[in-house]
Amino acid sequence: MEEDNKSEIVEMRVGDTIYKTQLNDMYKNRKPYRPPNSRELFSFIPGTISEVNVRKGSKVKEGEVLALLEAMKMKNQVLAPFDGKVKAVYVKSGQIVPKNFLMIELER
Repeated sequence: MEEDNKSEIVEMRVGDTIYKTQLNDMYKNRKPYRPPNSRELFSFIPGTISEVNVRKGSKVKEGEVLALLEAMKMKNQVLAPFDGKVKAVYVKSGQIVPKNFLMIELER
């Protein structure tokens, strides 16, 4: 097989050593890094939403239970990270959610 002449060779420095490598398609097509946003609450484990205690426009206090996420026979509390107002709720009771699913959005 002949090599693809369009392949991109890049240099990476690790300490004092420079390495040359070829970027694969998985690296090129990866999802770009996005810093975490404390206003977006994602599911930290796949499971079922057993209870939603807020709705759009609700005012919440830090530490208040916003929802219950049931996974592996345990009910995990989704807590408000700060005082604020619910901007949007993307889940409902009985809904099955995967890991890293956006459940609730808050605003200060």
